[in-house]
Amino acid sequence: MDIQDELRSHLKSATLIATAIIASLVIYLGLVEVLRAVYRPFRGFVTLANVSQFRYAVFGAAVAVIVLIRVLRPRLLRKALREDARTDLHRLQRAAIVTMVLGEIPGILGLGLFLLGGFNIDFYVLVFASLLLVFMYFPRRIAWEEWLRD
Repeated sequence: MDIQDELRSHLKSATLIATAIIASLVIYLGLVEVLRAVYRPFRGFVTLANVSQFRYAVFGAAVAVIVLIRVLRPRLLRKALREDARTDLHRLQRAAIVTMVLGEIPGILGLGLFLLGGFNIDFYVLVFASLLLVFMYFPRRIAWEEWLRD
């Protein structure tokens, strides 16, 4: 198998995972809208004592994930001396998948916040952050080819 075929294979796997993550975020959005329509007004399934502290903790965790992506991604993409193209492709694919999975976490946190307390605006903000991260780091062939050339 030549390098272009391997690139196509690794990129296809990473793209499939990224697409699945986008689909899951859309499913979360649909779930939130269904719950809001069925349980109008939806106040969450749990009564929280310190709501503001819990919300701050969730948003803090989401910010921590974003910072983690910004710190971890360059380290995952750091090339070692004398690596072959196959190893580079594995490194690139692993970095893309880890970044996509981490990018979904704010949306999951937002869904949890909505289910617990009924905070739909907070959910929308966090799912938007997840979608933005996934689209920013979505695996693109041009970017992968450029990274392999460097």
